[in-house]
Amino acid sequence: MLKLQSVLNKLFPNNYELIDGTDEIFELNFALWEHKNLNEKELVERSAYFKTINGKPTIHYQTCNFQNLEEIYKSSSLRTKAFFLGGKYSTGYATHSLFPYRGKFHPQMIRALLNIIGIKNGDVVLDPMAGSGTLCVEANLLGIDSIGIDISPFCCLMGRVKAFALNLNSKKLSEIANDGRELLKRLNKAKAPSYFLDDSNDKDKLYYEVILLAFLDAMGFARRSSKSLEVLFPIVLNRYIATINNFQKARKELGLKMGKSRIIQGDVVNLPIEDNSVDGVITSPPYSFAIDYAENDNPQLQYLGYDVQALKKDMLGLQGRGIDEKLQLYFDGCDKSLSEMRRVTKDKGIIVIVIGTNEIQTKGVNLENKIKELATEQGLKFEGEILKPIKGINNTMKEEYILFFKNNK
Repeated sequence: MLKLQSVLNKLFPNNYELIDGTDEIFELNFALWEHKNLNEKELVERSAYFKTINGKPTIHYQTCNFQNLEEIYKSSSLRTKAFFLGGKYSTGYATHSLFPYRGKFHPQMIRALLNIIGIKNGDVVLDPMAGSGTLCVEANLLGIDSIGIDISPFCCLMGRVKAFALNLNSKKLSEIANDGRELLKRLNKAKAPSYFLDDSNDKDKLYYEVILLAFLDAMGFARRSSKSLEVLFPIVLNRYIATINNFQKARKELGLKMGKSRIIQGDVVNLPIEDNSVDGVITSPPYSFAIDYAENDNPQLQYLGYDVQALKKDMLGLQGRGIDEKLQLYFDGCDKSLSEMRRVTKDKGIIVIVIGTNEIQTKGVNLENKIKELATEQGLKFEGEILKPIKGINNTMKEEYILFFKNNK
């Protein structure tokens, strides 16, 4: 008689159920590590890849199911709707779908990494190249404080909005956004109105930043669509409000205790934070050989009043001419960045670097090997790696390495 047993039965107890769609090797690895590093109560409260533990649904699974994605994306194309429905448990929950940024972190993976490297409530985790703020959102969801630093003011705007939207007053947002026509009239100019860019401590400012990000999102859609900005802005704004409202319901019903985030505009090679001030780091150097982030965000940055060419001069991976000079400057920047990460991380803290492989653009140079070499020279101990396939840009980059280092001071 045949004796058949699935891989899942070998890895996990029969009463542990994985999130739907958890079927890739890297996902099973993360789920296994969560299982090894968290007790049953913690798995229910914190895990990224489990659906139920002993019949009890996990917080992550329940949070994702508060999003009525069919309703939120009812006016979207079939392709857009399929994308977000397919990412219900991995990328489309909480506030991650507000301005879906190209090249951003995989949120579900970041949640698992926080669990695997042992970041707990009361700890502080850092992403010194924060992009759209995915780490800060995931840390907040787990009750962990976080710092997100990025050189791009547009990325800082995205990070502030996504983190702030986890805690805002939904009723107040709806009231401020009620007159969409008037808001569009104020925003639909060559540059953002001064009020939306004001650095005052006005408590309403963060609500207006939510609306500003929705406008920038709609502006991007209009450039790629046959529909006008006048048609798209109310659709996108209503989508933002519905997404935020659904999460607020989840937060209240599930009793989520949120962490706090600081979003800082700054340079990874000279971090504006103190020595030994964070418990761990999870970050990813820009995939600048595959994505020109400054040009990608050019319309938004110009609208916000920034000189894109001036920004590019200080952006990691966008400096130099020719591949040899670009690589040298990129690795010089990575070396300084690793030194800064080591400085600000506490002794025995874990630093996770996610780096993509793109040998076509780099003429055969493996970025991950150079990062390991530079980190070791900085005194970081290499602990291991995991390979993750990339979806979406696999014509230029097929996979990325997740590298783990321990900061032995």
